[in-house]
Formats: sequence, C-alpha cells, structure tokens
Amino acid sequence: MNKTLFIIGTVFFLMLIFSSIKNKMNEKKLQKLNESRPNLTRSEYINRLSKKGFDKIHVEVVYDKIQEFIQMDDFSIYPEDDLHKIYGIEDLDYIDIIDGICEKLNLRKVEQKDINELNKKIKTFNAEYILTLINNIVK
Repeated sequence: MNKTLFIIGTVFFLMLIFSSIKNKMNEKKLQKLNESRPNLTRSEYINRLSKKGFDKIHVEVVYDKIQEFIQMDDFSIYPEDDLHKIYGIEDLDYIDIIDGICEKLNLRKVEQKDINELNKKIKTFNAEYILTLINNIVK
C-alpha cells in the first residue's frame, strides 16, 4: 500500500515538474518571438481585422481572450499567428477560448458541425478563423 502511494505521488510530482518545464520553455519561445518582431498594439490589431470586415467588438473580445490565455501582457499578438503552433493552444483549450468568446458576445456555443464546415475553408487556427466562426454563428 505504501509503495503504491509512493509511486502515485512520484508520478504526480514528475507530471508537475514536466508541466512546469514545458510552460517555461513555451514562455521563453514566446519572449524570443516577441523580441524578433515589431510591437503590435491592441488598437493596431483591432484595426487590421476591422479593415478586413470583422466586427470591431468581436475583434476586441477575441484579442482579449487570446491575451488572457497566453498570460503575457507585454506580448504582441498578431492576427495571423497560428494559435496551435505559436501559443501552444491545444484542442480542448481552443474550445474553452471559443466558448468564452461566445459567452462574452451572448452567442450560442459553437457546435462541431460549425467547426467541421469552417475547417474545409480555413486550415490555420488564428484570429480570422475564430472571427469567421463567430460570423457564421451570427448569420
């Protein structure tokens, strides 16, 4: 019994250490990326996507949710950033982000059929993907 508890505790501890190391590595990767490109302010981000025809309020909410997820206030997010590759947003995390955006905008939750349909047209999970998904829900 004691050996079992010790093994479970050790595995749990190792998982915590691995998770911490992974987070630190991701944070360093993002810092390096941030230093390698020009600063893009929140208003510049919003203007870029608004000029493409997306609703300004929707863009603001998407920006805020992405920024909230990555938890790096001084990090310049770009509309074209692939959220999977650059920010390490996993499938379950992006569902939480999209659900949070829909809730904030008082929209229905996204269904799998909405995602499947959009995946036929857009392959990169970025801000435009999320905003197009939102536009499809609003229609």
